[in-house]
Parts: sequence; C-alpha cells; structure tokens
Amino acid sequence: MAYSAWASSTAYSVGNIVRASTLQASGLVFRCTTAGTSGGSEPAWGTDIGSTITDGTVVWTAVASSYEELAEIAPSAIIELFEMTLDATLHGSSDTYRWHNGANADVSGNIVWNGNTYTRLPIQADGFDYTNTGSLPRPTLTVSNLDSTMTTLLILVNATTAGNDLGGATVKRIRTLKKYLDGEAAADPHAKFPDEVWYVDRKASENRDAVSFELASKFDLAGVMLPKRQLIANVCQWKYRGAECGYTGTRYFNTNDGVESTLANDVCGKRLASCELRFGQVTRTGTVTSGSDQLVLNSSFNIAAGDPIAGFAVPASTTVSSISGNTVTMSANATATSTVSVTGTIQAANRTQIVVTSAAGIGVGMIVTGSNLAPEGATVVDISGNTITMGQASYPEGTTVKVGSGTLEPYWRRVSFNTYGFGYKSSDIHWGNRIISGFVPSPGDILVSAYSSLRQRVTVVAVSTYSFTTGQIITTVERSYLTQARPDKLNISWNNKGRFTATYYREIVFTAQTYTFTAPNDEYTFRTDVGLPYGSFPGVGLTQ
Repeated sequence: MAYSAWASSTAYSVGNIVRASTLQASGLVFRCTTAGTSGGSEPAWGTDIGSTITDGTVVWTAVASSYEELAEIAPSAIIELFEMTLDATLHGSSDTYRWHNGANADVSGNIVWNGNTYTRLPIQADGFDYTNTGSLPRPTLTVSNLDSTMTTLLILVNATTAGNDLGGATVKRIRTLKKYLDGEAAADPHAKFPDEVWYVDRKASENRDAVSFELASKFDLAGVMLPKRQLIANVCQWKYRGAECGYTGTRYFNTNDGVESTLANDVCGKRLASCELRFGQVTRTGTVTSGSDQLVLNSSFNIAAGDPIAGFAVPASTTVSSISGNTVTMSANATATSTVSVTGTIQAANRTQIVVTSAAGIGVGMIVTGSNLAPEGATVVDISGNTITMGQASYPEGTTVKVGSGTLEPYWRRVSFNTYGFGYKSSDIHWGNRIISGFVPSPGDILVSAYSSLRQRVTVVAVSTYSFTTGQIITTVERSYLTQARPDKLNISWNNKGRFTATYYREIVFTAQTYTFTAPNDEYTFRTDVGLPYGSFPGVGLTQ
C-alpha cells in the first residue's frame, strides 16, 4: 500500500492515503474519502479502524496499514517482536530489552526495525487471544535462560525491590511484516499491527532453561486500583495547601478543627467541616451605627482581616480592616444604625408617610413598629429629609382597632363618713369595674363585652385606684356586687354576672408617637460564597 506523510494546506483527492508524521501505536493510515485541502496543523488521528477525521475540508477514514499485503495470496511473513522496559523506581533502571524468536521467517540473526535491534532469542508467547467470557487475557511469556541472562537480570532487580521478579515491567508486543523491516526494499516502521502493551504481573517459573512470566493488562494487575487513589466518602484526597487544595489563608486549625495561632501548627482534618472552616462563609449577628466603621458581633471566631463583609447598612466591597475582641473595624462606614427610636407623626394626607424629628440612622429596608401601623407591618422604602415613606399604609384616621383584652369584675363601694355636727353621711356609690388581669386600658378606649357592643361605644372614663382607710372621718367602707340595674352605659358595673372578659378598642388619631426602626436582619456574612472545593470529596452529600 503506497502512502505518504501528511502535509498541511495540501489538496487531496479521494483515494489518497497518508500516514501521521509520527509513529502511531495503532498502526493505522488514513484514506481520503472526501476531497479537499488539509488544515494548517495536523489533526488528532483516530485510533480505530473506520473512524473518520475532519482535516480542513478533507475527511479521512482510518484503515490498517498492512491489510492490503495480508490479502495477498502469498503475504510476507509476520514478524513478532518483544520489548521489555524496566521501571526505574521498582527495578533500579529504565533499560529496554528487545528480542525476537525468528520463528516465522528465515532469519538467522538479529532484526533491526525502526532503528532498534532485536536480539534473536528462543521465546514462546501465547494466550493473547480475546474471548467473550468477560475476563481479560493473561498471556504467558517464556524467555530462554540457557546463558543465565534472565536469572542475572532478576538478581539485579530484586536487589532494588526484594522479591519483585520484574513485576510491573512493561512488555510491548509488536507485529509487522518481514518486508517492512529495516534493510528491506519496502522498509516502513509505520506499517504494523496495533501495538499491544502488557505488564509483568508475576514470575510464573524459573529454572536453568527458561523463565516464564504471566502478563496482564493495566486493568487486571493484582493490587492495582483504578484510579490509584483510594476514594473514601467525605475524606479529602488533596494535599493541604497544595495546588489542588488552593488554601493560602491565615486562619489556622488543628486536625480536630480547633483554632491554632501559627502556621506551624496548621493541619487539615481532611473533613468537610475542616474545608468549611477555611473556605465556607461565616455568619454572625451584629449591630452597626450610622457613620461608624465599627461592627459589634456576637463572636469574631474564624474571621480574619481582608474578609469581605455583607449585611445591613454595610456598603458594597467592604472588608475587614482589623479585629479587636468581638468588634470588627470595617473598611467603610455603616450607612444606617441597627435600631433607631424617634418621635414621628403619620400624615393623614398620605398614610404611607411618617414625619420624624430626625431621620439620622434610618435606612431603607428597616422595619417600622409603633402606634397606628397596619397589622402586616411596615417597611421603609424611601427617605426624603425627615419624611419616611413606608411600603404599607397605616390605618385611616378614625379607624377603631383592637388594643388588648382582660378580665374585669363589677365593683362598687359606698363610704360613710363623719361630718362633725351634721351627723354621719354616706357618699355616692363609687361605680366601676375592677381589673383582675390582662390589658390595662387608657381613658377613651372602647370596652366591648357580652354586655356592651362596639356600637354602644362604652368608653373608659378613668383608670385609677380608690383606697379608703377607716378612722375618725371615714367610718364605713362597704362593697358588694351590684344587684340593681343602672341606666348609665358609661360603665357596665350594673351587671350581676360576676367576672367577665372585656376587649378594648381604640380610635386612631394621628398624633406624635414614638416609632422604632429596626434592621430587617442582624446577620452579617464574611467571605464570598464561592463554594467549597468539593472535587476531592467523592461522597459529598453523605453523612459527615
């Protein structure tokens, strides 16, 4: 089969065959199946027969380099070559030994192929066939030991790794045709069968005549796992502070995730919790004051200078400048105060607005609490001078709203006293309802119970304490439940039912009140949440 080396920016016709510019282990060449011009750089060649490769406007199809010769009536003899390469770590050197057995051709001496000399040596190799049983082949390679060459090699190897017996050495099986050997008219190192790479799994036998080795594929070596690194759920595999880990911070911890003060004592516990201490966000509760760079936290543990800060009233891109106890000095001043109490009046013309005596320290997003606000709460959405605009309107002026409830008892007292010269006289009866428990109303509150509806508007006239001490002037203080009906609906102590439940309502009037503005959230986060380097936690999501 005639073919040439691939060339860039070259026009190719259908049927043209090229080879890669470097020796391919696959032994494939590539036939043009779509004419065109090749690209400016060599493509990644396929490794399977029949695979297609697009190269510029050319399409190549992979074919075997030796199939045409094998289809001949009298093909050239197949030459089987073997290379054994040692591992410097296991065997003390990385030498390569090359042999052929000369059995398939009239070859009486050494063979040269691709510039390498292969020594003629009695070799028997079998067991390379693949089957459909599911198990990989484990070939046997038997090498002559008549001159004790193999025994000497084993002694040298075992001096580096005791009992190794060439275990782990790479054995490459190369098959080509005699006509492609160096020195032949058609010499071509690219024309070959696909290379087979095996590894010595163990020495099967050794005597003065021969040494036998059992070979295995890389997937079938005893004691070798793929991947080689053992994967354990939620245990980090990376080297701490290495390139994969990427941690270069100044927060130091020991293997139990306890705090350390020096880099010398800094050791990773290899757990997710250890990773979170170094890379994860830290959340703390705290308070700030408008115009101040001080952030007072409940704890400054695991916070370091340079950490980004995010939270209420903290400007964007703010970082930690320094830490003293639980107080963090920020790189920028806070724009609001965590809690502000101030006097203000809801505006009847626009019930979403409160005019306060001073808006200092109040920020957008703060929660407003105080009298006459809507039950769902109110949030600051805008600040203009001392006018605060809320996202929710307050109740209309004149609206009656519930303010509390409690237990009352009908109560009256009659006081008799000495008038000194005018005899004894009884005072008017003191009518009212004694507060047993619950809410203490204010004058003007509307009292609603089973004996008075909201429509009747029974209002609280006064809330006071009557204390009468008997003596020379006050001679008698009497008290009992009332047994007569009273037409006066301003109090309801005329009922004789005993204790009862009262609910109080209040009519809204927009007067100056105290309003409290509170931060919507007192949590502050440190460090950007970029996620942990979970790549080395194969079991992430399982129980830690």
